[in-house]
Amino acid sequence: MKMSDRMNGFLWGAAVAAIVVPIGLSKGFGWYSAGQAQTFARQEAQAAVVKVLTPLCVANFQKAADAPDKLSALKKISSSWQRESFVRENKWAQIGKEQDSGVIDACAAELYKL
Repeated sequence: MKMSDRMNGFLWGAAVAAIVVPIGLSKGFGWYSAGQAQTFARQEAQAAVVKVLTPLCVANFQKAADAPDKLSALKKISSSWQRESFVRENKWAQIGKEQDSGVIDACAAELYKL
């Protein structure tokens, strides 16, 4: 059975469109799958939490009685990982019973800038 040229062209066009249209929608028009949307939502929520809680961490640090001594000790630490451990150990980023690692990272960076 031989297909007409018109039908062959239609099928090839449909196959190409089935591949190109989803790619074009996701790249050009901001269309995302449900999984991608959930991932982006989690990332944005985490960024918002860090943005809101970092000033609280800095305020907790500044309320400490020995804040100037702790700041000089923090500034002597060369590794960002060790600075984050320093913040974690002093529990300046603790909200309730938990400490968020993103807040700890941001707080250590902000305190280092002081």
